[in-house]
This record gives sequence, structure tokens and C-alpha cells, in this order.
Amino acid sequence: MNVRSKLAGLAVAGMAATAIAAPATAGAQSAPTGMIPKDKISFQLYNFLIPVFGAFPLGDGTFFPPGGTPNSPEGQRTAVLNVFDQMAANGFKSFENFNGTFGWTAAEYREKFESRGLHAVADHGAVDEGTWDARLAEAKALGLKYVGSGGWPAGTNMDTVEGAKNMGAVLNRMGAKARAQGLWVYGHNHDKEFSTKLQYDTNGDGVLETVPALEVVILNTDPSLVTFEIDVHWILEGLKYDQDAAIAFIRKYSKRISMLHVKGSDPTQNPGTIPSTDMSRVTDAGGPKDVTRWADIFAAAADVDYYHWEYDLALDPFASSKVAFKLMNELKFGKVRDESGTVGGTVPATLSLTLGAPASFGAFTPGVDQDYTAQTEATVLSTAGNATLTADGGHLTNGAFSLVEPLRVQFSKSEWTGPTTNEKVGVTFKQLIKKTDPLRTGSYSKTVTFTLSTTQP
Repeated sequence: MNVRSKLAGLAVAGMAATAIAAPATAGAQSAPTGMIPKDKISFQLYNFLIPVFGAFPLGDGTFFPPGGTPNSPEGQRTAVLNVFDQMAANGFKSFENFNGTFGWTAAEYREKFESRGLHAVADHGAVDEGTWDARLAEAKALGLKYVGSGGWPAGTNMDTVEGAKNMGAVLNRMGAKARAQGLWVYGHNHDKEFSTKLQYDTNGDGVLETVPALEVVILNTDPSLVTFEIDVHWILEGLKYDQDAAIAFIRKYSKRISMLHVKGSDPTQNPGTIPSTDMSRVTDAGGPKDVTRWADIFAAAADVDYYHWEYDLALDPFASSKVAFKLMNELKFGKVRDESGTVGGTVPATLSLTLGAPASFGAFTPGVDQDYTAQTEATVLSTAGNATLTADGGHLTNGAFSLVEPLRVQFSKSEWTGPTTNEKVGVTFKQLIKKTDPLRTGSYSKTVTFTLSTTQP
């Protein structure tokens, strides 16, 4: 069940009111000893779905939680203020909003959370090109920096390469409008963005690689216009809890990731349903059942701006918030950042052929059938994509006299399909003398021209 999708645009006007508990007194928080700045430790308001909404309709005549009573609009507003009071008391300074402004104007809503020492930095809501201008206007009024949703722009998908590229184009258009107003559009993952694999050339070398669908979207968005929020639990779920792969992905795209959802994972629950949106595997971030290697995750996410704690449908979100706050407030971790630097050199086009000592057949014997052999070697150096070694033939001469049979030249190798350096090539000369061939007293010789050539310099 995707509870979040059931709440999109939910308006629960006219529902019965229910009592809201007064804020509990928070225990003293330890002084920050970790690496995350205190004002960057944040929470997602969605964690308090049940306290705020009570129960909500699932569209089939039932409610979640079963048997629950929905809160009235006034009850929701009272509950939201209770959340703000308790979370500020628990040490949080920032939060990621959910479900609009609960009937207040943007200015009224902003006053409610800012007067309690909280700052809204982002918002999960509708991402639709048709209503984007209004969404940006509300974001500006709320003082947000990031505008997105618990998913992706309406009408887009990343089920195929074409779909992912189209999603990137839509995000770029929306990002251009957002940046013009000093805001950022962002996308947010669940498991499917990583369990769905696509064939894509990620580095322009012409080789298709198997990559998570989200990677194709990232590569088709402009870094100056679009950023991303990675839900750590869902990336682990989508990658079947291969934490090394998750850390490598976050590290590879750290400059594109502005926010994390800090959500714990317990893969021992219902392991047969991995990967899916089975909420049973969500647990307290930093709690006893959480297997997440947070220090490595945080180190890889070197450029993250905000760390939003999230625990979907927590039994006691206020208690869970304290566990997550302790994790983010106290954990020490390093930072890793990969930067691409360029170093190189140039290779001049080179074809070089060096011949060894002159070859000699020795003495020719008149009146005897014999095939004479002489040898030398050549040294080949080529930087070309291919190369061919040839030699002209002809006849050995002695003044005005020529041998009847032509000189034959053979190579141990004469073709190359790539570069070679100082390769030794055997050169064999052969000269047939027949018993009836006339031979003139003196020395026979010929200047042989060897040619090293290429069609791919």
C-alpha cells in the first residue's frame, strides 16, 4: 500500500474532531558531537501522518488505521502545532513540509512554525507543470529552498530510456522556472527507481551499461537547474540491500544530491518481498534493528544540504524522532568527494621503418638449379590505426645483365590493425637460379624499396 499516494490532495473537511495530546516535555539532548550542523538536522512532517490526520480514507470505504477516526480540519491544525512544539523541544530546527498549509494562508502557516523556532526548507506536494507557478509562489511565501514531491512530475515515468529522458526534460523546464525565483526543483526516489534497470551509455563511449533508471534521469537533467533527494531506505530496498552499491551511487552523484531521507532499514522483515514498498522493513534510524551503514552513507553524500529524518507510519513518531536525532546529532563521519581532473599528452602521427644490415645471397653457382635465401630484419614503429609493410620486387642486375627470375621478398609480418612500437620483423629474400640461366661474372644487386603505409593515420 502506498499510503503517501492516497493522501495527494487530501481534504478532510467535515470530519469529526478528535482530542490532541498536549506536548510532552522533551528530555535533555546531548551536545552535538557529530558532523551534521544542528540546523541541518531536519524531519519530514509525513512522519506524523496518524497524529495529524487521525485516520484517512483509502478510497474503498475503509480507513487507515483500521477502525480509526479521522481528525477534523481544526483537529489537524491543532495536531500540527503539537508536532511543531514537540519537535522543536526535541532539538530539531528544520523540517520538510507535507500536505500544504492545513487551511492557513502561507503567511499564517509560516508564522506558526517560525514562532516555534522551526524553518521549513522543502515541501512534498504536487509537481505538475500546469500548476507549477502557483506551487512556486507558495514555496516563496513559506520561505522554502527546495520544491518537490514524494516522487516525480505528473505524467512522467522512468520505465524506459525514452521515459527517463522525457522526465529529465520536464524537470529541466520546471527547474528553470524554480531557479528564476531562487528555488530548486527536486526529485525523490522509492525502491523502483533502483530496481528498474535500463541500458544506457553513461559516459559517451558508445558502450551501453546496465544502470538504475534514476541514473538515466540524473544524466538527462541540468545540474544548474535540478537536484535530488535520496531516501536511504528506498535506495537500499531497490538495490536489495547491497550497501556497497548504494554508497557508490551516492558517492558518484554526491554533487547532485541536496537532501537525504534518513530512514532506518531492517531487511530481516518479510525478506521474500524485497524489493518492494513493504513498510515492515522501515525501522528507527540509528535504532537497534537498523542495519544502515550511516557513517559511510553520510561520508559519501559529501554535498548534502539537509538530513530529513523519516519513519513512515511509526508507532510512536515522537519517540522515534529522538532516536534519529541522537544518530544525526552525535555520529562522527568523514567526507569523501570524487573530483575529475584531466592529465594527458599528445602522440604525433608516426610511421618509422628501420632496416637492418644489408642481406647477401653469397655466390651463385652457374648451371645448377637452386633457390638462394638471404635474411635481414626491419624495425617497425607506427602510431596509426593500421599499417601495411610492402617491398618492390624486380630483378637483380649486374651492369647491363639481369637475372631471369625475379627477386622475391617475404615478411614474418606485414599487416597491423593497431599501433606498434619497435617491433622486429623478419625479412627474407629469395632468388631462384635455374641451371639454364645465364650468369655474368661480377656482382648482382638491387636496391629494394620498403614501404610502411597506413589508411588511418
